[in-house]
Formats: sequence, structure tokens, C-alpha cells
Amino acid sequence: MNTIKLQEQIAFLRKQKGFTQEELAKALGVTNQAVSKWESGQCFPDIQLLPELAKFFEVTVDELLGCSSTKGLGEICLNLKDYFAALPEKESFEKCYRIAALLHEIAVTDGCKNFVPWDDRDYAGDNISDWGLSVCSEPEGSTGRMTDSIFFSLGKAFQTPNISQLYELSLIMERFSDLRVLKTMYALHELTIKDFDLFVSLEDIAVSAKLQPEEAKAAIEKLPLTVKEEEGELRYRLEGPFCHMPALLTFLFKFR
Repeated sequence: MNTIKLQEQIAFLRKQKGFTQEELAKALGVTNQAVSKWESGQCFPDIQLLPELAKFFEVTVDELLGCSSTKGLGEICLNLKDYFAALPEKESFEKCYRIAALLHEIAVTDGCKNFVPWDDRDYAGDNISDWGLSVCSEPEGSTGRMTDSIFFSLGKAFQTPNISQLYELSLIMERFSDLRVLKTMYALHELTIKDFDLFVSLEDIAVSAKLQPEEAKAAIEKLPLTVKEEEGELRYRLEGPFCHMPALLTFLFKFR
């Protein structure tokens, strides 16, 4: 039996079910201290309790003990597709993000073989705003997580930009060296992120960015925008393919 796996499985399955240690103890007829010791690895459940534990968590005893055969990546992908296909509309993105956070931890710890450099996380239910910053760069690749953003880059697939691409990148970086442009972009993003059909006025942008109207007008001319006219007034939002830029650039301010 892999005892390390058992203590991790009990804690993981309990959190996945949304139960406290006290609630699990009450359901099994044991003390709170017993459950706490199981999860910390100080001791392990009596063998006669294993079927009851497995039934409570709706898994097999082999799965509880971590002894079931490892699924191939193809089967895991198919299971994920089945899981997401059964979700109600508009719930997939957050679930994807939570799975990505777990994948970040797996990458950082080389497949859960190494020490986790932060407190235990329940990626299915923890408050995302508490996850903080974590970055790992290895020859195999790089990954970063910062509250609402997660980044992965595969080392062996990296391609150095050519001269033309580097020139385009230099123009983009020059554009964002203007503080007014950055303030305007983040204001637009904040005003419209929750409603894909919402367009906002220049006045709204200037107020949110804490700029004078003429400063905001000069700044929006440097941004890729979708523009529409409503009641004789132009209204704006960031172009759809560009909406990831505020989150991507936010990674940078932690690395001055």
C-alpha cells in the first residue's frame, strides 16, 4: 500500500466533496482527531473502515488507496471532455482555470514528486484571489500563475522570433511604454470585461482611467478597438483578439 497516497487521497476527496474534517468524522463515527491524523500521515484508518470510506467518497477501495491502474493521457482527455460536456452553460471557463492551476502545481513539482512551495490548495473550491504568485522555469518549459492568470510555455517547442516579428514586438512595447495608453487599456478592460456586448463612451473611459478627455482620446487612438455609434455618440471596447493583453501584461509588473 502506498501510505503517502492514502493520506493525500483522503484529504483530496474530502475537500472535493466539500466536507470538513469534523463532518467526515461524524459520518464515519470516528473522532475529529482521527481524521486529522489520517490526513497528516500520523496514522491510518483501520482496514475495516476502508470500504466505508470508499463508499462515502463514491470511489473503489483501489482508487482510495491509489492502487488503480494509471489512465493514459488519451483516456484522461476523453474523461475531461465528458465532464465539461455535462456542465451547464457558462461554467466551463472557471472549471478549466481551476484545472489549469492544478496542472501548474503538477508542473512545478515535477508530477507531484517534489515539495509544494505553498500551503495545501483545494483547487476545486478555494478562493482564486488567494492563490498569489508562482513562477517556475525549467529546461522543459515555463509556467506562471498569478491569481486570475495562468501561463504555460513548452521549452522544446519554443521558436525565436524572426527580425520582422521582433520589429512588430518593439512597436507594441513602445506603445505600452506610454502610461496613458496603459491606463486607458485597463480602464476599457475593466469597464467591458463582464459584458461582451457592452461599448463605453470616451467620457466613461476618461473617468475610469483618471485622465482628461483629450488624453483619453489620444490614448485610444493607439489601441486596437471595436467602435460603434449609439445615439449619435461613438462608443468603444477592445478588439476581441486583444482582450487577453491586460491579463498578460499584468504578469510583468511583478518582475521589475
